[in-house]
Amino acid sequence: MTALLDKAPLGVAVRIARIDWNAMTDDEGRRLREFGLMEGVEVTPLHRGSIFSRDPLALAVGRMRVIIRARQAAMIAVEAAEAERQSA
Repeated sequence: MTALLDKAPLGVAVRIARIDWNAMTDDEGRRLREFGLMEGVEVTPLHRGSIFSRDPLALAVGRMRVIIRARQAAMIAVEAAEAERQSA
């Protein structure tokens, strides 16, 4: 089952299933790639903006902390990280 990263629960590792590269600008796509956000990568949503806003979204990508916009997170489909471990 896949969901969008902007709706993923905080503190739970998820694996990136698909990124809609066509929906973002070239600069946005380049920035996400530089952060290591690609299909198959495991990320953990850490926290969202303020009480009144879900923007931005902080992620753990390996040992890095990355901040992306909620709009960009909505272009990233994720799945449970354990799903691949259980099938292996």
